[in-house]
Amino acid sequence: MSAEEARRLPGPLQMIAEETLHMFRQSQITIDPAPQAAFVNPPTDITLTCDAAQNFVVTTLAYTNNETGSCEISGSVPGTLAGTFDECGGSQTITWTFTDDCGRNITHVQTITIDPAPQAAFVNPPTDITLTCDAAQNFVVTTLAYTNNETGSCEISGTVPGTLAGTFDECGGSQTITWTFTDDCGRNITHVQTITIDPAPQAAFVNPPTDITLTCDDAQNFVVTTLAYTNNETGSCEISGSVPGTLAGTFDECGGSQTITWTFTDDCGRVITHTQNITIDPAPQAAFVNPPTDITLTCDAAQNFVVNTLDYTNNETGSCEISGSVPGTLAGTFDECGGSQTITWTFTDDCGRNITHVQTITIDPAPQAAFVNPPADVTLTCDDAQNFVVNTLAYTNNETGSCEISGSVPGTLAGTFDECGGSQTITWTFTDDCGRNITHVQTITIDPAPQAAFVNPPTDITFTCDAAQNFVVNNSSLRE
Repeated sequence: MSAEEARRLPGPLQMIAEETLHMFRQSQITIDPAPQAAFVNPPTDITLTCDAAQNFVVTTLAYTNNETGSCEISGSVPGTLAGTFDECGGSQTITWTFTDDCGRNITHVQTITIDPAPQAAFVNPPTDITLTCDAAQNFVVTTLAYTNNETGSCEISGTVPGTLAGTFDECGGSQTITWTFTDDCGRNITHVQTITIDPAPQAAFVNPPTDITLTCDDAQNFVVTTLAYTNNETGSCEISGSVPGTLAGTFDECGGSQTITWTFTDDCGRVITHTQNITIDPAPQAAFVNPPTDITLTCDAAQNFVVNTLDYTNNETGSCEISGSVPGTLAGTFDECGGSQTITWTFTDDCGRNITHVQTITIDPAPQAAFVNPPADVTLTCDDAQNFVVNTLAYTNNETGSCEISGSVPGTLAGTFDECGGSQTITWTFTDDCGRNITHVQTITIDPAPQAAFVNPPTDITFTCDAAQNFVVNNSSLRE
């Protein structure tokens, strides 16, 4: 140490140094300075994360010259931190400086490179989704949070709004939501959510009519209506309206089949179709108008009976009408004993359906014959009875043609008489072809012959007694 250097030392050290120098001068012993101290394991340059930099502690740095005793130079000095950083990183230095008593300086500078804080990332960024058309109409674009999960000056966090792009309609479409954030370090993060929008539900017909069966008459008056359709959506997703039906097929009085077809094709090219099948029953079968009931005719009326045509109708109109008339067919026979006949009316329509009416006519037997002026009972004298002649007796039923029953039959005399009278009968009997009997009995009462009377009966006389003795009684003649 030189004298100049000794003078620069602090007071006590300066005195010691000067005394030592004085002694050396006196003894002329020159002592070299102890070796200069060096820092013990001085730290190398490092790179820190932003977060580590915030928590970095500057420590003291030991130094030593590895000597002992009065030659030893050792201790530690604090480091001096310089420089700045933020979330974008930066650079700092720590400088340790030691000047020993000999005025010798040692310095160590550690350079700390501070990396930018981690780039922020979006928090739970939404994945791509598929929405219904209706949900897409009500979809709300929200802000999206971002963070780098750091604290303090290293923190990068916040929210950004999304930007919606793209279109859709009832046929669907595609939209994107883009969230973009640029931090102060000029680093960009972007998240794009793709939204696939399904087509709106396909429209369906509202209360599509079911298959029906109509009468022929109803089918003539049937009106084809429009059919409404809707997908029950609103706004740009709505598909609704109505379409007319198309009628196909034919029918007549025998029935038939028709279809009504409603078809709608939406703007997306989707087709809906509904077909209603209409079965048309045959028109009602015709029936005879006031068909005659069974009757009973006299034989005479049956001879003059006329078979008429019989009308038929189903009381419909237009193409459903079935009407007209048909002749009747007479069958069966009769005679004076009666009989049975039928009149049959038959009609077969174009549908192959038959209607038949049969009127049964019962023909009574012709009236039974009766004797013409049958003789009444008589009383005859005995003499007339002897000369009485039995005649035939005519009979008739006063009909004509095949109903006539007429002729005459002889009488049969029975019974006896004498002068006392008696009784006889004349019986006329006729059995017709029908097995019916007529009988007339004339009773003839025959009076007794006239009573006998005396012929010239003598009158009363007066006799003398003598004459009376001689009177002769004569037989008197009797006469009838």
